[in-house]
Amino acid sequence: MWDYMAKNELVNFPVNIYKRIPNFKGAAEAAQRLVELDEFKKSRTIKINPDKPQEPVRFLALEANKEIIVPIPRLRSGLFLHVIPVAGATKEQLKILASMRGLEQAGKPLGLDSNIKVDLIVLGSVCVSRDGYRLGKGEGFADLEFAMMMRMGTITENTVVITTVHDCQIVDYLPPQLFKEYDVPVDIIVTPTQTIFVKPRLKKPSGILWHMLSERKLKTMQVLQQLKEMDEKNGKMIILKEVDSDIETHRYIKNRVKYPKNKKRFNIKKDASNVEKSTVEGAKDKILKSRFPRKRTYKKAEEENNISNAEMKMENVKSAPRRRKNLRARTKAHIDFSLKLSNISSGVRVRDLKNALLERGIKPSEITWQGYRGICYLHFSKLRNENALPDQPIQVDSIVANLQQLRIGEFMNNEEGFIHVEPAKPISRIEVTDVTTV
Repeated sequence: MWDYMAKNELVNFPVNIYKRIPNFKGAAEAAQRLVELDEFKKSRTIKINPDKPQEPVRFLALEANKEIIVPIPRLRSGLFLHVIPVAGATKEQLKILASMRGLEQAGKPLGLDSNIKVDLIVLGSVCVSRDGYRLGKGEGFADLEFAMMMRMGTITENTVVITTVHDCQIVDYLPPQLFKEYDVPVDIIVTPTQTIFVKPRLKKPSGILWHMLSERKLKTMQVLQQLKEMDEKNGKMIILKEVDSDIETHRYIKNRVKYPKNKKRFNIKKDASNVEKSTVEGAKDKILKSRFPRKRTYKKAEEENNISNAEMKMENVKSAPRRRKNLRARTKAHIDFSLKLSNISSGVRVRDLKNALLERGIKPSEITWQGYRGICYLHFSKLRNENALPDQPIQVDSIVANLQQLRIGEFMNNEEGFIHVEPAKPISRIEVTDVTTV
């Protein structure tokens, strides 16, 4: 579906729609058709996803004096943002309020203690079948949000779920065996040209399926951890998923297979133009030459310059103190704590990260960059007070809070592109960059 829509130019900005809900052409027309439904007119509070193609729905809902709640991206810092229409606001002001930037500025965070009731749910989709099966971008956040709302009593199994899509995103059939008990089906499908009422409605999830969630998933979502603690206090036995088979793990394995760790990579293309001018043996040696040539050793230098063994020993003795001095200068500082940043786009470079950190006044001692995995580590040192006790915990909340809602690279204008931030233990470094060199 992503390939088809991109090839046929059926999307608006952002045009890179892979692993996203496509911002399809005609989203505004589909939104206008949605607000004409009785289900919309009778609703007072609507939960609408934060994706770009549903922005017209958010605008029209606010214009119709509806209250809307929008999930905080990836549920990192909370659950929902609650937006109430502003009396006397102009259309331009409502459009700004319906954007992700406006929601972040004017939205009121809702926690687990909220008693709000939702009358209607509007989701985005990548693909949907006429009998109600829905495929999202594959990360399961819409399903998890639905389960959490069921657990909180915000919605019921009778709450109507609508999706707005392009006509091409509708298929006649999706194999039911693809879908699990936690997948949320849709009741109404709205496109720029038609409205489809799914009959009979498919069964919806009844709540949170803890055995499908891993410990790592809970650590990245504080609100999920709070729900778990509440259930355990009520005497419920909770067993989590033992293996965390998330997308990040699959991406790492894929890259390891593609680029074996101990296998050299050669720059064949660069040297191929000189093959014809060399002998067969010379061309072969040049093509197989490593991209990063090995540093000349003392043995090779001795053979080329005819340096005697005695002279070589004297040279080593003279240079030894200088080498030891350099080694002392490069001694790594003690690391007090580290942060892991994930959800980094493949097009982002380490210099982009440095610039973004400097804009926020964050200066880590070291950066461990693993861009091929979409992650990096920030290492901090010298954060303790001189008078602090050795076992006194380090206050890192201010740094973590400063990194919230950070976007880098191609995700700068995308509401889904927030960088994930979580504490991490220092790991073996693949590439370490000194931020002071910027």
